[in-house]
Amino acid sequence: MLYLDITGKAPKRRCKKVVEWFKAKYMPNHHLDITVAHRGLKREHAQGFCTVIDCDHRPREFLIEMETTLKEQDYITVLLHELWHVYQHVNGSLRDKHGVRHWKNVDSNTLAYKDQPWEHEAVEMEMKLYICYMGLGPESFGKGTPFPNRLTNPQISL
Repeated sequence: MLYLDITGKAPKRRCKKVVEWFKAKYMPNHHLDITVAHRGLKREHAQGFCTVIDCDHRPREFLIEMETTLKEQDYITVLLHELWHVYQHVNGSLRDKHGVRHWKNVDSNTLAYKDQPWEHEAVEMEMKLYICYMGLGPESFGKGTPFPNRLTNPQISL
């Protein structure tokens, strides 16, 4: 189940389609509450943020903040990037334990932004996800899931 709230000046239909597509492909069996808030982020030199709202253990409520002035492709790409952070939190690879950021159970709180492995992964995934979402690229991508995982494919075990 997905509870989605979209606030601010936003392409609401596009936002809803992207979030619903991502959730269906990567987290179909999870109950999630996602708020996508659109606001000016230029002063913060950012295009998007993802924040866990409810708890550190098994988070299911998220706030995604998006810059309001992005063009269509940039908007979709940034939203998919932030949704990948949601996925990282849901699958447990990215956790905040007592105010300390952990990546795959390693304390990563002191890493500079450019060295954060979860950001590297999200940057790597954003264009792959965009290509998949848009139905571009190799036929094997189509509109399917190019990167199956234990959440989308029960035959895969980690």
